Amino acid sequence: MLKRSLIILATTAALVLASVVPTAAQQTIPTTETLELTVKKGQLVRLPAPASSVFVANPDIADVQVASPTSVFVLGLAAGSTTLYALGDNDRVVLATEVKVGQPIEDIQDLISTEYPEATVRLRSTPTGVVVTGSVESGAVAEGIVILTQQFLGEEDRVVNRLSVTAPNQVNLRVRVAEMSRQVTKELGVNFAGIGQIGQLSVTALTGRQLLNGAGSFLSSPSPDLFGSFGGRFTNGDIDVTSLVDALEQEGLVTTLAEPNLTALSGETASFLAGGEFPIPVAQSDDNITIEFKQFGVAIDFTPTVLSPERISMRVRPEVSELTDEGAIQIGDIRIPALNVRRTETTVELGSGQSFAIAGLLQNNTKTTVSQLPGLGSLPILGRLFRSDRFQRDETELVIIVTPYLVRPSSANDLPTPLDGFRPASDLERIFSGKLAKEGKQAGPAGAVGSTGIRLLGDAGFTF
Repeated sequence: MLKRSLIILATTAALVLASVVPTAAQQTIPTTETLELTVKKGQLVRLPAPASSVFVANPDIADVQVASPTSVFVLGLAAGSTTLYALGDNDRVVLATEVKVGQPIEDIQDLISTEYPEATVRLRSTPTGVVVTGSVESGAVAEGIVILTQQFLGEEDRVVNRLSVTAPNQVNLRVRVAEMSRQVTKELGVNFAGIGQIGQLSVTALTGRQLLNGAGSFLSSPSPDLFGSFGGRFTNGDIDVTSLVDALEQEGLVTTLAEPNLTALSGETASFLAGGEFPIPVAQSDDNITIEFKQFGVAIDFTPTVLSPERISMRVRPEVSELTDEGAIQIGDIRIPALNVRRTETTVELGSGQSFAIAGLLQNNTKTTVSQLPGLGSLPILGRLFRSDRFQRDETELVIIVTPYLVRPSSANDLPTPLDGFRPASDLERIFSGKLAKEGKQAGPAGAVGSTGIRLLGDAGFTF
């Protein structure tokens, strides 16, 4: 009986101890500090006890290679976080730790500091790439840092650019289109118009342009072509001879100056047009006509890129056009004018305030025309009476100059307008003095100067 009681007591004690002491699977999981890795780099991890199996929760982020029962090599594959487990005998957890894989921030930071020592840049790793923050002196430096960072990342990773540019990133472009054209014309010639009658037969001889009307007398309304001409007439019975001598010397001078100004953000395209549009009829099917409009005037398109505070790259396309009758076409009752265009398109690199002549033209055209009667016009002295000559020379000089400026926004009170200083005249001043504006205040606010440093004085002026 006593023996049976001791067996029962021992069994009860064993059950109590079994309920108090945990099994191997229920023991506390040993952990270590977070394991931080870099993409495409690894680290050897020593286990506190031999492990029979090792695995990671997300094998796309990290991979493991078992070197020995007590050492594991962990390799970072992609940015992110996962968990590493190592199990020993009786499925006892030997190691459970978090693995964080990030981008090679330190390597990128060291290279950026070497290539751009004056830039203040901070990098932050994300699961899909890198965020770049800080400040740089120009947009070109910011672009170079982004390209440099992208080379360290994979094709699917992105670089988020949060860099701020400390230098001005707005460019004001001043374009000067200056043209001078001179035309010289000299003309000397003799024109005859003779009418003779022999019985019932009338004979007419003409050398040159029309001098008589249908009635056989001088033109009653001379055309502009007769300017610089003088003539005479001889009449004797049935003979009527009229002569006209052209002695014309003409000189014309035309100057053109256009100075468009335009401001744009670095990397953006800006357009400017001061002019208008004229209609052009376009034939369509079924005898229909539609109208298209063609622009003309002073136009400019340019795209600036601020490389540094001292360098600005610009793609510029200035144009000056005007309507002209040369080359115009006549379709029925519709006359379509032509365009006289001066245009250039190029890419240049300048510093702020520097100028460059991006286009130039020097043209000299000479034209000589001689008209004469065969045989008579070749006589030694009298041949001058049967010959006309015309000399024409066209000279053109054109230059296009561009000047970029790095600019910052300013107060509205610091920007003059052409209306500053203008005061309309009263009714009495307009009637008795014939003035359109009052005298007194100079054009523009105090301190406004023109391109030559001289203020424009008078009743009303312009602001440069």
